[in-house]
Amino acid sequence: MKTRSIILFIVLMCGFQQLYGQTGIRAGWNYSDIKGIGSDGSSGFHAGLYHKINLGLLAIEPGIQYTRKGCKVDDMGSTGKERLHYLDVPVLVRLGFLPLFNVFAGPQASVLLARSYEGTTDMTSLDGLTKFDIGGVVGVGLNLPLGFNIQGSYDFGFVDMNYNDVDTKNSVFKVSLGKSF
Repeated sequence: MKTRSIILFIVLMCGFQQLYGQTGIRAGWNYSDIKGIGSDGSSGFHAGLYHKINLGLLAIEPGIQYTRKGCKVDDMGSTGKERLHYLDVPVLVRLGFLPLFNVFAGPQASVLLARSYEGTTDMTSLDGLTKFDIGGVVGVGLNLPLGFNIQGSYDFGFVDMNYNDVDTKNSVFKVSLGKSF
């Protein structure tokens, strides 16, 4: 099911090439936290593809990207590291104020692909965790020469992750560098 969804999304992204727009790549650093468990944040990274469909001052930008989320947690007096690997599918609406500056927001669907917990016991099982998240993204972007762009964003989950039977949600700050083709 996941593989078919990914393939369908890539085919749709290629079909969007027929519309006026730009396809690009984006990658960067992120700082994530799991709200609700009193954790410390954790550094990670993200990378993926996007297609921006220009509609004048507005643009619609669907994308797909891998994002490593997680946190540091108190694990019986020591610090454990939770790393959650997600496939994020944002659909952003960008509003351009000047040729250089834009703000954006939109929904994001996320699928939990893998887990890597290092602590008093190591764990990779996804059992008990919510595997699908719906959230939002807000941010600002800057268009640079030669098709490059830089952006800062905040991703937030709406769905309870059910982490150790506690109401928890993903929270991620991102800084990205992109290139449109």
